[in-house]
Amino acid sequence: MMPAMNKFKAILIALVILTVSRDPAVGQVLEALPDSREKPVDRSRKVVNEAVVEHARVGGTTMSGNTGLVTIPVPARKKEQTAGASIKFSNVTSDLGVNGTNVRVEKDEYIYGVRYNARPNLEVSLSNLHYERSSNPSLTGINTKKDHVAAGMKYTTNIDDKEFCMGFNFAPMSAKEMNMADIEQIESLRNVYFTMAESITSNFTGYMNLSSVFTNKQEIDFGNGVIQKVNRKDILLGGIGLEYKIADSASVFGEAKFGNYRDFDYFKKDSVRHRIHAGARVGSENAALELMGLNVTDGDPTFVIGGSLGF
Repeated sequence: MMPAMNKFKAILIALVILTVSRDPAVGQVLEALPDSREKPVDRSRKVVNEAVVEHARVGGTTMSGNTGLVTIPVPARKKEQTAGASIKFSNVTSDLGVNGTNVRVEKDEYIYGVRYNARPNLEVSLSNLHYERSSNPSLTGINTKKDHVAAGMKYTTNIDDKEFCMGFNFAPMSAKEMNMADIEQIESLRNVYFTMAESITSNFTGYMNLSSVFTNKQEIDFGNGVIQKVNRKDILLGGIGLEYKIADSASVFGEAKFGNYRDFDYFKKDSVRHRIHAGARVGSENAALELMGLNVTDGDPTFVIGGSLGF
């Protein structure tokens, strides 16, 4: 019995000596296997309802009512069955020469929007564009007051580490309404788009966007028995956007947009146009304020102020 006990003690002592004498580096618990192909966990995301959802960013919408920059919708994942509302306002004054007479034109524009995430990566939206335009001296073809309601949908997905979104916005408009509206208003109300996001740094994100804007076939009645038929017109737009997150509660962003307007007669001599937009937001996903500038490189840019709420 004693020899067996001594043999057991000898084996136990040998195991202890072997364990203690091992290279400490080899005895460490590895935090990750050197050859592991598993990607590091992205701490900027969390799982909600078994779907990956990004942590809250400063809330804000485009001029179309989708989550995004100024005019570029961006990929976004939010909690399922959450909603948001937004409002934007701008005032624009300009001079127009008509038959040698200088006409002062003023336009007030309000954009009201609501959005709803039916799924974390599926956003539906509804927006109302209300504008009032007046002229001095008064011109019948300029003075107007209109409301346009547009419905939209945006789907976000990813391939490997690249995020994309695609969607559309559509507002029914008659030939007269299209002729009265500004070209930028039509661009925000009737479009299909695709956007790719690229994370440059943890606080810096770039976006590439393609969109197509479309009108309807029109019949213009001149009132004297003459009816002119006008074919559908299309605008192809490309854009590059940048967003820099200053802090958890503030971000700045900018866009460069390029458009081909060759289908429009009044752009024949300058069918390719470019515009620069910029903006800033402060707040959170639940409440944010924003200031945006349209055509900031022009001598007389348009400034838009707005806010958004999340529910």
